[in-house]
Amino acid sequence: MSGTALQRAVSRFKRPLKVVNLCFIAVFIFSTLLTWREVVVLESAYVANQRNSLDNIATALDRQLQYSIDNLFFYRNTMRYALQSPISTDKSRKALSAFEEKRSRPYWQIRLDIKRSLPLSGVSDEFVDRGKLLDRDADTMHDELEAALEFSYIMQLSDRKRDLQSQVVYASRAGFYLSSTPPIDDPQIISQYYQLIAQPYFSAQSPHSNPDRDLRWTHTFNPRSQAGQVITAAVPLDNNERWYGVLAMDFPIAAMHQFLRDARRDEDEGTVLLYDNQFNPIATSANGQPHGSRFTAAQLAEIAGKVDTAKRGEEGELRMDSRFVTWSKLNNFDGLLVKVHTLEEGVQGEFGRISIVLTILWGLFTLMLIASWLVIRRLVRNMLTLQSQLTTRANYDTLTRLYNRGAFFEIARSTALQCQRQGLPFCVIQLDLDFFKSVNDRFGHHAGDKVLPHAAAILSEALRVGDAAGRVGGEEFCIVLPGATLVQAVQVAERVRARISTKELLLKQGETVKITASLGVSSAQEYDDYDFEHLQSYADQRLYKAKQNGRNQVCSQD
Repeated sequence: MSGTALQRAVSRFKRPLKVVNLCFIAVFIFSTLLTWREVVVLESAYVANQRNSLDNIATALDRQLQYSIDNLFFYRNTMRYALQSPISTDKSRKALSAFEEKRSRPYWQIRLDIKRSLPLSGVSDEFVDRGKLLDRDADTMHDELEAALEFSYIMQLSDRKRDLQSQVVYASRAGFYLSSTPPIDDPQIISQYYQLIAQPYFSAQSPHSNPDRDLRWTHTFNPRSQAGQVITAAVPLDNNERWYGVLAMDFPIAAMHQFLRDARRDEDEGTVLLYDNQFNPIATSANGQPHGSRFTAAQLAEIAGKVDTAKRGEEGELRMDSRFVTWSKLNNFDGLLVKVHTLEEGVQGEFGRISIVLTILWGLFTLMLIASWLVIRRLVRNMLTLQSQLTTRANYDTLTRLYNRGAFFEIARSTALQCQRQGLPFCVIQLDLDFFKSVNDRFGHHAGDKVLPHAAAILSEALRVGDAAGRVGGEEFCIVLPGATLVQAVQVAERVRARISTKELLLKQGETVKITASLGVSSAQEYDDYDFEHLQSYADQRLYKAKQNGRNQVCSQD
């Protein structure tokens, strides 16, 4: 039942196979579009995940740097307050007396309390006189020393466990410095002080170089650092329009490197790199320190073009070859974080596994769709073949390959009506084989089965283009000739008769048979009647008249 219903449905279309192909193409396109939509959603989620991951690291680093920077500003405010309101005690006066005794020495140290404070380390007056940026003012010298000695208590008591910096330094223009990692009283004091005032961040805090007197970051080479690099945050110390010195914090690269590693949740999350404002690599979350750049000059220029126009705290992303790059500009550092996520890391991650599953599902669905298409296409093709066979059997005589009676009558009626509407002549030829029964009696029915297709083939060859013939009885045939006059129809009938009568049929070896036919012709113009049944009846009457007159002839008159 289902096959019959499908056959009827398919038969409504002129090209069912084309319809089937189009339907499956449409299903494939829609399934691919839906999968692509899922890929787009997944890609958006992946981008958001990468952004959030880097944003969490940037926020954590900014928070940690903010804590250190707040301490640095607190230290500056403490020094300013101590300069404005110096406290003179026996210990401070004793320390100042020690300074006056030692100030001419190449190097010296003074302190208030051995256990509770840090020492001030300094150089001679002669060293200060040679320095371009140095100035040991007699009017402010003692106040600055007292402020630095008070500040040494705070530096000694401060908790550095939460800080990323390795040391806090106050470098004075008056030829001394205070460090959270003080040296011993030896000649290294001279070289260390010289290195402090020779650092770029020291000269960069002069009123001319830093008129806004704000925080400055520098990334410089430090031979004392194990990594050879150091990041320094520095602020100037001013009071009453005088520049006293610089407060600085040094952040070791190893600490930044470890911080980035600890902030990353998973090894497959990608590599996070810290760059300064000149796009020099500082630290990385990968194993080992960054050596060189992970990007070409053109790629760095592309990143720089995006970052230069961005404000602090802004972020973005870029696609570079097989890598997905996200960047975030830090609020509390003059640089940015860059996260590089490779294709291999993406495949091994959560979104990669989801993408693989989605691709496999789409592939399986596509394979099932192709298999279904092949099966249904084959089924439809078989049904079309069956339909063609059934149509042939329904409309054609299996023995003669001419139209059978039902199909021929339907064609003849429609042809007659069409000729009538167009005012064209219309003729009918009725044909009957002579002595056909005697052929069956003499040679058997198998001989008759050979005679009928033989006569039908001759008949078909003699017809004009547009004529139609059919088998309407045992050995009876009928021909309709649209557009033919009676004279033309008689000529066709005579041609058919002559060809049939002149050809012999070989039945078996040594035996041939020769047959003849009698034909009757009628015309719609004779009777002004286009009814096919009537015209066939007239032609049939003339056929019998031809038989009565001796057979093997054409009769076209009553």
